[in-house]
Amino acid sequence: MDSAQAQILVDNLLNTVVGDWHIDTFLGKGKSAVVLTCTRGTEIGAIKVFHPELIQRYGKAVQLQRILREKSLVGASHPNLVRILDGGECNKTGHLYVVMEQLPYANLHDELQKIPPDAIPALIAQIASAARFLEDRNLAHRDIKPENIAVSPDFSKAILLDLGVLRPVGFSNLTDVDQRPFIGTLRYSSPEFLERKEEDTLEGWRSVTFYQLGAVLHDLLMKRVLFEDDSEPYPRLVRAVLENIPQIHASSAKCVALANHCLLKNPITRLELVNWERFQALLADEPATLSLTRSRIQQRQKFFQAAAVPVKSTGNSQKLSRKALDDVCNRVESRIASLMNDLQAFPLRTTQSVKDAEHGVCETCVFFEKDIQKGLPFRLAVLLRFSLLDENNGKPIFRAEAAAAMANDEILHDHMPTPALIQAGELELLLDGPSLEAVFVSGLDDAYTRIEKNEVPSHGTIIELAVKEMTP
Repeated sequence: MDSAQAQILVDNLLNTVVGDWHIDTFLGKGKSAVVLTCTRGTEIGAIKVFHPELIQRYGKAVQLQRILREKSLVGASHPNLVRILDGGECNKTGHLYVVMEQLPYANLHDELQKIPPDAIPALIAQIASAARFLEDRNLAHRDIKPENIAVSPDFSKAILLDLGVLRPVGFSNLTDVDQRPFIGTLRYSSPEFLERKEEDTLEGWRSVTFYQLGAVLHDLLMKRVLFEDDSEPYPRLVRAVLENIPQIHASSAKCVALANHCLLKNPITRLELVNWERFQALLADEPATLSLTRSRIQQRQKFFQAAAVPVKSTGNSQKLSRKALDDVCNRVESRIASLMNDLQAFPLRTTQSVKDAEHGVCETCVFFEKDIQKGLPFRLAVLLRFSLLDENNGKPIFRAEAAAAMANDEILHDHMPTPALIQAGELELLLDGPSLEAVFVSGLDDAYTRIEKNEVPSHGTIIELAVKEMTP
């Protein structure tokens, strides 16, 4: 429908009645319909009237089926989903129409540059909540994109619009196959949806929804539309949707990780990494538990493949024989090897130990190679220092300290950051308890976080990574 066709339709509609709704003023037009303000008694709404040419092209039964699907939501209420007030076929004019609440909000696409970073988690969580509301009613939206989201002037509220291509899940015999291959929809279509290979199951459509939510989150974070540099010609945009991996950087590592996972090309892997709870989790400070951090690391790697009080000691107890110190270093190295084998999360490594028998100190440094497939284009290193505090009647007490670093170039042992206290206790406790694993996991987690924030080392510099003790 071009502008001239739209104007003719609007002129014919103004000050008339469609259904029970009096048409008042023109609001806007889309590819297939015009939108006008309307009233029914004391009710105020926005009516979408479909152009007769569209009805002829796709068939009246098909379009009416879509409208009645929208009308099924009359009376259903969600704070972040546009309210449907009415819809159907006008007995007098024959027009097909849908009436929804009238919102005095701009669409998200037009407001992208103005939306502050701290408003983004709440906005995407709200849209996800609306999409889940539809899923709970066995419906898939199928066209989530910034143009179909209204946002309040203070950016505190988002409302999902345009329910025109709602689809009930699991009805493979439906006649209203989505045939809207224009760039706006193509840009935000997942690869399987673009190729019409999506699974007509709850999980299949959920995966499509997650992709579209991730695409909206991309635009919010990057302040630009997805695949903007590949918009023209049309085949180039198709190729970008099917093959290109968007580069996303922002201050919120959780938002970046979620967007990356939502935009995975493989719908099965997408569902392995994303669930509805992750959108709501953006609103809360996540506790730094070992299991949660380990889970985040595993999710990230699927994406790329997809203070204790020191014990006082006597002067003599701070000395260990070289043989005893060798035993400490060997046990540390053996435990690290076992830990790396269990975690299966780190790149190839080399291990180097330095001993100071005079002061009862063993330092072990683990150097990790770059690994693009794991999403680690930088070198990592973890330093562990075990210092004797007390002989403790044959059960020595050690102080464990650790540091971690990331660099573009080779990291030298004596260029590592000063290690921080992790825990003190018997060697068995330090090696077999959760603290040692926590050092490696928290350091790796911080590396991914910094990469996602684009806080990466330049050549010749070393970035210190956070290492901490965490609850298992």
